[in-house]
Amino acid sequence: MEPARRNYIAELKETGRLVRLSAWRALMAMFQSDDLTYAASIGYYALLSLFPILLILISILGSVSAAESNRLAILAFVFRYFPRQFDFISAQLNAFQETPVRLGLGGSVALVWASLGVFNAISSAVNHAWGVEKQRNFFKHRLFSFLMLVTAGLLLLTALLLATTVQVVEARWFANIHLTSPQILLLKSLSVRYATLLLPAFVFGLIYYFVPHVEVLLKDVWLGALVTGLLWDAGLKGFSWFVRDTSRWTHIHGNIATVIVFLIWIYVSAVVLLWGVEFTAAYGTMRRDIRAAGAAQPSQ
Repeated sequence: MEPARRNYIAELKETGRLVRLSAWRALMAMFQSDDLTYAASIGYYALLSLFPILLILISILGSVSAAESNRLAILAFVFRYFPRQFDFISAQLNAFQETPVRLGLGGSVALVWASLGVFNAISSAVNHAWGVEKQRNFFKHRLFSFLMLVTAGLLLLTALLLATTVQVVEARWFANIHLTSPQILLLKSLSVRYATLLLPAFVFGLIYYFVPHVEVLLKDVWLGALVTGLLWDAGLKGFSWFVRDTSRWTHIHGNIATVIVFLIWIYVSAVVLLWGVEFTAAYGTMRRDIRAAGAAQPSQ
């Protein structure tokens, strides 16, 4: 066997060992710290910030495009990342559309401030999982949360542009190719299928790289983001199967059963997110220790 091939196989085995060890250390770290409490706080603030964020997005979308089809495309895109369609969200979105809320400067500032709650919680939770001792001050923390809000809005606006582009292209000259080319049909089905995996992995990567108030290397992040994306996708499928029938929830929680399911799903997603933070921190630490140990060995 060639030396290069042996080295490549050895590196793969070492990476696999580090992944398994990092996954175990991340699991232990979650139960030995306050990560689960932080995950619950993310779920709480997500519910409080949900409708202010939606109201901001609807206002922006209304200025970009008033087409009903575009709003439906965004709804379909967003609900793809939930285990089921939550009726209370759709009902409130319809209420926003039927009765637009007009806000002044003070109301807009208050709305943005209310929207920052979930991003504040995510930032605090990620820094806690990394063991960051020197946190950002109050104003920098809020500014960073605002940047996270803007980034989330840009991602959804990008989704709007992509959805609109697909609708226009499919409705015109691309329709003939689409009907006669099975390769393009397969490409479209694969893009829809793997968007549920790749986009969350991309978002996790952004959070793991930019949110911690410490120096993080990109090569320590991408693997953790991909593993977390796979875990989150599996959790989405499992939770979707678990809540396929909400009658069991209705018997216990009554009319707020869908809200309870929503909170549980956000909590599960937050647990996966923080497990990924612990995984990334453990993986990066072990990689640096190995490099330091290799550099400390005397050359032969």
